Amino acid sequence: MRESAKNKLIVALDVSTAHQARELVQTLRGVVGMFKIGSQLFTGAGPDIVREIIKSGSRVFLDLKFHDIPSTVAAAGAEATRLGVSLFNLHAAGGSEMMRRTAAAVSRTADAEGLTRPSVIAVTVLTSAAAATLSEIGISFSTADQVRSLSLLAEASGMDGVVASPREIALVRSAI
Repeated sequence: MRESAKNKLIVALDVSTAHQARELVQTLRGVVGMFKIGSQLFTGAGPDIVREIIKSGSRVFLDLKFHDIPSTVAAAGAEATRLGVSLFNLHAAGGSEMMRRTAAAVSRTADAEGLTRPSVIAVTVLTSAAAATLSEIGISFSTADQVRSLSLLAEASGMDGVVASPREIALVRSAI
């Protein structure tokens, strides 16, 4: 497989146990660019599975979608940097202060500790959220308008990219 194609491939380790994750990493680490660790595996196996996968020579996308007060998310971003992840995400709906403070904390931690700075990306609208879901939580914009708005906010707040549905790629590219 060409190196550029390999680096674009992220495999989700959406499994229940560290043992299952290890088996997938062992099988696939030569053909994928990164492994995604989400809430299920992280809750079950903790940060040790992240460290183990990174120590094996693989890159990790920590998919925990941080969304909390700015100081808490910034502190979590610093810890994700210390873990050695290559990429992690937060919710753009947390606002510009949360995103700016997280980006700053990540850069500051990486610089001060001689670490590689992970990319920080912002989730715009969850792919499972339809217009009814947005309305239910008090958002009167269409999904497209919300994605556009949050993409622009993420860019202005120093995020390295956004997460959006494949149906929204053209919209995001035209906005930012």
